Amino acid sequence: MVSIVLKQLGDDYCEFVLEGVTPAVANALRRTLLADVPTLAIDEVVVIENSSVLFDEILAHRLALIPIRVDRETYEALLQCYEEGKRDECTATFTLEVEAERQATVYSGHMKFSGFSEGFAQLAGAAEVKPVSDLIPIVKLAPGQKVILEAYAKMGTGREHAKWQPVSVAAYKYYPVIKVLKEACDACERCAQACPRGILRAEGGKLEVVQERIEECTMCRACEEACPDVVKVSWDTTKFIYRVEGVGVLPVKDVVEVAVRRVLRRINAFVDEVQRKVQPGGRG
Repeated sequence: MVSIVLKQLGDDYCEFVLEGVTPAVANALRRTLLADVPTLAIDEVVVIENSSVLFDEILAHRLALIPIRVDRETYEALLQCYEEGKRDECTATFTLEVEAERQATVYSGHMKFSGFSEGFAQLAGAAEVKPVSDLIPIVKLAPGQKVILEAYAKMGTGREHAKWQPVSVAAYKYYPVIKVLKEACDACERCAQACPRGILRAEGGKLEVVQERIEECTMCRACEEACPDVVKVSWDTTKFIYRVEGVGVLPVKDVVEVAVRRVLRRINAFVDEVQRKVQPGGRG
């Protein structure tokens, strides 16, 4: 039976234990988090005037890598549009116009959201679409230099370009299994001292596992090397500890939810295709 136990949750970080799946499923979720959750990022830039020291292409590249936060309702509408194959019809427009009277830095906060393409114009009033931070530097301007441009953000996935990745970290490890083969032995103090994470504790001549710290085990096996006949370190191949760190485009819990939905959709599509092939009249 599949189960998920949430260990820690914040806007941009979560940690949970996934149990009852194979390593293939665990890795499918990890890869989906990194490369298959659509997000909004600047994809096209029209430079009207640029007298800064940066070439237009470099300026556009910097703009593309600024994470853009979208509220959940607007995101779901954009996601539906993207999944229907209407990517070019769900575009958000930003403008940037800065002229320096003295030396100045252009930040992401200077970008102004001016609305959606025609098909999404009704969302523009209530939508929250803006850079995750107003303090991301874009370019420095000398007195008299200016930058005027329009930037168009579209939905995409990390498999196309890293600018569409909703997370900076999506990693998992097997759940550690530590067995004490001999509770009482002469070398138990050495076992406990060898563990860099304090997973083992020696008290009264007995060795025990500190259960509340077992998830911090890195499975380095230092304890096992110190006392090979006393401690055995292994792992559970159906239980995984996930750590996911978002970049702010969506709350990380929403990113995980969308990733799970997309994994399940692919699995269902695969099952349907297999059933179609084995039915009478199907090819295969």
